[in-house]
Amino acid sequence: MATNDNKVQKGLGTCAICGKPLFKDYDGSIGGTCKAHQGKLRQNADESSAAPEGWLRMSLVCRKAVEVGLTIGSVVKASGGDACVDPLLDPIFRVTYVGKAKFMNPLVVTQGFNMLKASRVDADKPVGKVSKVEAEVSNQLKQAVKK
Repeated sequence: MATNDNKVQKGLGTCAICGKPLFKDYDGSIGGTCKAHQGKLRQNADESSAAPEGWLRMSLVCRKAVEVGLTIGSVVKASGGDACVDPLLDPIFRVTYVGKAKFMNPLVVTQGFNMLKASRVDADKPVGKVSKVEAEVSNQLKQAVKK
């Protein structure tokens, strides 16, 4: 049976930093994302030997986000992106690593989700344009001033 050289190689082990499966042999032990983030990994996160009391695994927070209509990407971006190398949306989104597991403050599910929803609403509103309701109120105010 012939093999296709264009297929991605699989089964090369796991990344020594994050533990994800390696699909290409970069240097034998580190995946491409971790290699690109070397020196910046986890710069906007904390590390601990045990999870803080009451904190939630990030995977659970992401599932809860989807349940309320948010995307997993919005939670990841708010917490500093892949490997926590980007700025945080708010300090409440700071991740604590316990080994390779990520934990988040339980307030993210309430206050954090509200921040994400508010930022999504602001992003949906066109810049420099007013809604139909705002335009109507503005017109009514102008008519009232003329009287």
